Amino acid sequence: MQVREELQKLIDRLNTERDELILKAHLAKLEAQDEWRELEGKLDELRAKAKQAAEVAGETAEDVLAAARLMAEEVMRGYERLKRLF
Repeated sequence: MQVREELQKLIDRLNTERDELILKAHLAKLEAQDEWRELEGKLDELRAKAKQAAEVAGETAEDVLAAARLMAEEVMRGYERLKRLF
């Protein structure tokens, strides 16, 4: 009888761990989806800035380029965070 109880405790503990991992995976998926949508918006904004930079000249273009570089770095960091989730 004691062996059966020990086995049941082991199975119960594994089931609890499994359930917690399922929940964490689900939450991570939702978090990744939210971050993906945010990054897509930033990438669209970056594309718009790149188009704007191509259309303007002089110091203004340099300002646009600097802002675009910062945004590109932010998007890249976001992609790296998402890679770690997968």
